[in-house]
Formats: sequence, structure tokens, C-alpha cells
Amino acid sequence: MLELLQDLTKAGVVCLVFVPKQGPLLAELDRLNVEWRQLRYPPWISRRSSFPRRILRAIKGLVATTQIAFEMKRWSCDLVYTNTTAISVGAFAAWMLGKPHIWQSHESSYHNPKLKFDLGERFAARLMDRLSDRIIVVSRSLIEDYSRYINPERLCLIYQSVTPSDNFHECEINHNRHFFQCVIVGSLDPWKGQDEAISALSELIRRGVNAQLLIVGDGRNQYREKLQKKIETYGLDKVVKFTGYTPNPMRFVSTADVVLMCSHWETFGRITVEAMLAGKAVIGSANGGTTELIEDGKTGLLYQKGNHFELADKIQYLYENPEVKLALGKSARCWATGRFTKERYTKETLELLNEVLNESKSISY
Repeated sequence: MLELLQDLTKAGVVCLVFVPKQGPLLAELDRLNVEWRQLRYPPWISRRSSFPRRILRAIKGLVATTQIAFEMKRWSCDLVYTNTTAISVGAFAAWMLGKPHIWQSHESSYHNPKLKFDLGERFAARLMDRLSDRIIVVSRSLIEDYSRYINPERLCLIYQSVTPSDNFHECEINHNRHFFQCVIVGSLDPWKGQDEAISALSELIRRGVNAQLLIVGDGRNQYREKLQKKIETYGLDKVVKFTGYTPNPMRFVSTADVVLMCSHWETFGRITVEAMLAGKAVIGSANGGTTELIEDGKTGLLYQKGNHFELADKIQYLYENPEVKLALGKSARCWATGRFTKERYTKETLELLNEVLNESKSISY
């Protein structure tokens, strides 16, 4: 979002950002000379919660919507842009003021059973349709999801920008080590598939493959304990390591022979693109946005979700064929380079802003 704000500002778009609380984002906004307001507003999508809690959030949302609409009117806002489907107050405020609204979606509650709309999936989607001039999605998979309840003509695909990490150094790779390094990056959560990666590693060890698994990320202690118990049960204590949270996962990706994307479903797959830009071979589950990034056998390898034996087969194949691993990484880098630049992302977003403004006969930049 910060890169987009920076480029929009350079293009002459004056932005006002609403934030719900203090945090490091405010210092970045100040650095970019982007005006901001702090107003508490609740999400309308969350992990499972009781009905009274959902009603309370809805009431708080109505209050926040009124406050935000007042600030927007005082600021002479022309268009409202909501950066996540987890928040609805911007859309309702735009409706109150009769302003055009663009909603960007990075999420899908269809494939994450622990994320639920307070107003229900179908009703929330209908509201998104009515309250938006356009809905930006980050993958074709999201278009398929939202088309159930939202007019497909309102959906617009704009792939996210992914800037190659400046902290990646190929010299960090230890070419003299005697094991095959698998790396999986993501929050510790069942839908991210770390347990599947552990099962695959156990199968590889059983076959005599000298492999190790690095689990990068942090999350709920309960799930980590479950993973740790599985590791101990399989006797993998010496070959599976947790790094915990890191602000720079690429320093671990840089040590990988192969990067695993075992998520049950990804809307886009930022880590996948970052690994590809770093020239790494990626093995991903064949579902969601991952299939839009990996062409099996050309820019990476795909396996069927839930089949850890097939995942082990793919890893072993790269272990036994290092030239294929290198070729996949090179091909992935060539494919990803130039496709996910911030310049392309800003251009497509700015064109959409102008299109919506022209349609509303408000203003064009």
C-alpha cells in the first residue's frame, strides 16, 4: 500500500488515509507526506465469534462510518478506496456521501473457514456489489469466488506488485552443505500447510533423502505445539527447525534449495513470487492463485493438496536432479521479472481510478 500511495502522490493524486490505531504505518505516511486521520473502526470480518459480539461490532461500525463520512466531506473527497474486504466503513461512508467507491480484495472467506463476515457471506457480498463501483481482486481465483454473488463486470483483476528483496544475496547459500534445504514461509496456521510439509519430510527421510525443513513464521502457540508434537513423533527433531517471526524471510529463502507453498488456498502468493524473483525453485499445491503463478514443469512444480507423498516425490525429484532445480529457478525468475513491478501496478490502478471518476462525472486527474 505504501508503494502505491507514494506513486499516486507523485502522479498528482492527493490522498487521505484513515487508520484505526497508532503504529509504525503513521511514521511511513509522514515520511511520504500523506495526510492521515486516526479513527477507531472495527472489521466486519473476523475469526468465529458469538452473535452478540458481531452485533456490537456492527453498531461500532455504524458510529465509525458517520465519523469517517464527516471527515471525508470536510476534506472534499472525490473517491474512496478501501484496501481490504475486512473493513466496510469506507464503503458505507462513500455511500452516505454519494461518492464513488473502489474496494480491493486480498482475502477470501470461502476457503478459510475461520474467517467469517459478521453479516454472513452472501449478504456481505451483495453489499460489496451494491457499495462499489469496482472491486479489485488479486487473482483470477478470487474472481471465480466473488462471481457467485457479485456482478462479474464489477470485478477487476490487478496483480499486486512485488519488489525484489534488496536483502537477498546468493552468496548466503552454503554450496558445501551436505543436505537438501526445504523452506516454507508463512504464519503458523493449519491452512498454511506446515503439517503437510513435515509429513513430506518424514517420507523423504524414510526414503534415505538427506533433507531438512526450515519453517519460517510465527503464529498461534496451540498449532505450533501440535506441529512440534508431530515432529517428535516422527523423530524429526534434528531436521526440522522453526525460525519464529522475522521481518525479512528472504534471508532464509536465500538458503533454500526449494521453497514450499503448501497452503490449502492462496489468493495470490506473495512469497511464491518473491522466491521466483530470487531464482528459487518453488513447489506449490495446485489450487487458488498458486496455479496462476506456477506453470507445472516450467516455472515450478505443482502437487495435489493433501497428498504429502506426491509432495515428497517432487522434492526428491529436484534433490536427484539439481540441474532441473536450477533450470526451474532460472525460468521462474525470467517469468516473474517485469510482471509484478510497482510501475505496472500503479499504472493499472491509476487508470482504474480515472475510469471510475469519469464514470461518476466527478473529476479526472
